[in-house]
Amino acid sequence: MSLSGTPHTPAADSTAPAIDAPAPGGRFDALKVPAFRNYFLATIVSNIGSWMQIVAQGWLIIELTNSPFYLRLVGLTRAVPMIAFSLVGGVLADRFDRRRILIVTQLVAMISALILAILVVVDSVEIWHVLLIAFVSSIFFAVDNPTRQALVPDLVGKERLTSAIGLNSAAWNAAAVVSPSVAGILIAVVSIAGAFFLNAASYLAVIAAVVLMPPLPLKTASRGSMLSQLAAGVSYIRSERIVWGILILIAIPSVLARPYIQMMPVFARDVLNMGATGYGVLMAASGVGALIGALITASLGSFERRGLLLIGVTALLGLSVVAFSWSHWTAASLILVVIVGGASTLMMSLANVVLQGMVTPDVRGRVLSVYSLIAGGFMPLGSMLMGSLGSVIGVPLAVGIGGAITVATAIVCSQWLSEIRDA
Repeated sequence: MSLSGTPHTPAADSTAPAIDAPAPGGRFDALKVPAFRNYFLATIVSNIGSWMQIVAQGWLIIELTNSPFYLRLVGLTRAVPMIAFSLVGGVLADRFDRRRILIVTQLVAMISALILAILVVVDSVEIWHVLLIAFVSSIFFAVDNPTRQALVPDLVGKERLTSAIGLNSAAWNAAAVVSPSVAGILIAVVSIAGAFFLNAASYLAVIAAVVLMPPLPLKTASRGSMLSQLAAGVSYIRSERIVWGILILIAIPSVLARPYIQMMPVFARDVLNMGATGYGVLMAASGVGALIGALITASLGSFERRGLLLIGVTALLGLSVVAFSWSHWTAASLILVVIVGGASTLMMSLANVVLQGMVTPDVRGRVLSVYSLIAGGFMPLGSMLMGSLGSVIGVPLAVGIGGAITVATAIVCSQWLSEIRDA
């Protein structure tokens, strides 16, 4: 449907690429599709802005409150809308024109960044402003994320799907390597507001790329109310053993292992005695690992045992998190953080590829909304859990326990859900 409610007419092939391109043949062949290439480049620009805002916002919170508690509270504030609205976002992605949805979500994100920048400039910003803006932005992100995920096959088709998902992940993680240092310079030279203004401007690149996209493959007309469609999506997931198995496989590490990144200041200051500079180095190392994991996904090409690889990298993630939690040697910790970052990204990217390769187009948005909920909503909850547990038994031990449970999850899924191994 369009946003006006006019239904799309049925199409013979809803996974065909949006524009003609040479036949698949290379490892990064999604870039052969002009519409995806433009979108990919715009996404890089937008992601750099987003990462700058993440870093600047964290610094702003510390300046306003001088309390790590509020860092966790902002994470929780972002998580609640993701949990509450992700499934609704999936229904919208299946029901309406995905391009128009993205234009709306990008405009809201841009306005939110501008408001925060202006509040900083006029020296009127308070912590409740930051919390409220984070909450509102997260509502629209809950719609934006499954829509972005569901849009990719519309642009490139199934044959280039692995390449496209890996490249999208690479765009996010490449920005994670570059942006923290850029944001640090901006904060020191221009001010925190400069990072927020640049992030607001970066959304224009995605809006332009979406506006310039050719007409996408037409979707079958939506039937029933949004509530009935949401229920149908949940029913579909429950009925497909491999779908809910993969979602469980990535959900537990998203709560217990991937939030290691939020605990990084503690490791930098209290475990490795590296200070603020060392914290930046650890974050950059994690970003490098994540970028490597994304590029590995993009280069898989016709590799067929993706399910078995998914289980393997989940176990690797848990093992490397355990090893990192034990390490007091800076060099070893840096290497382990690279491995953790790579395994985490590869796990999530592979799960995305396998899910998109098996679900039908008419429920793609709803399945990916649950994936997005796990990817974006569970980590902040995990950060709160790990932070609370860490305050009782110590952060390194809490992180290590999370890694060990992740390893156990991979083993259990390997034994009890053979469908994943064969995917």
